[in-house]
Amino acid sequence: MKSDEIKENADRILYEFGLIDKLKKIGNAHIVGSYRMDMMAWNDLDIDIENQDMSQEKLYELTAFIIERFHPVWFEGKEEINDKGQKVWFLGFETMITGKLWNVDLWFFDRDTIRDAEAYCNNISMNTTPAQKDAIIDIKTELIARELYSDDKYKSMDIYRAVMEHNVKTIEEFIRRQTNEHHNKTISDTI
Repeated sequence: MKSDEIKENADRILYEFGLIDKLKKIGNAHIVGSYRMDMMAWNDLDIDIENQDMSQEKLYELTAFIIERFHPVWFEGKEEINDKGQKVWFLGFETMITGKLWNVDLWFFDRDTIRDAEAYCNNISMNTTPAQKDAIIDIKTELIARELYSDDKYKSMDIYRAVMEHNVKTIEEFIRRQTNEHHNKTISDTI
């Protein structure tokens, strides 16, 4: 299965290339997203790190490690205040270290935010059948190929909801359903 191959390469980034060991020196790292749910459709890793010990100095140190170890083709790092008034940090990068392009997002959050993300992932994972997981991976893969998988088009949550709640099985069913939902929402917004 394609998801298994992707996860093997994700493990290389996490363990062979030392990302998890480096993150453990900063805080408790939690792998979330499609890796945690065992539904990887593309080369993407989402890791949340508890930020109680994070600092700008550690952000710079981690940045240096990422640049030296992963030779990113794209990199972004920032410190910001979230909607709860809490300081959070983000480091995102893309790397070709495995021979294929990988996107890695590192978020430094409070423990409750991370617990919520883990609970969401666990709920999806525990409540999908093997056939639903295959449908989710297939739909994600096809959306990626069609360049329709993004924050401003179709997101993972859209796919999970369509497959789990509405028994959508194919990309065609998914797009038709999403188009109808968008059309109905547009009509109700104008009434």
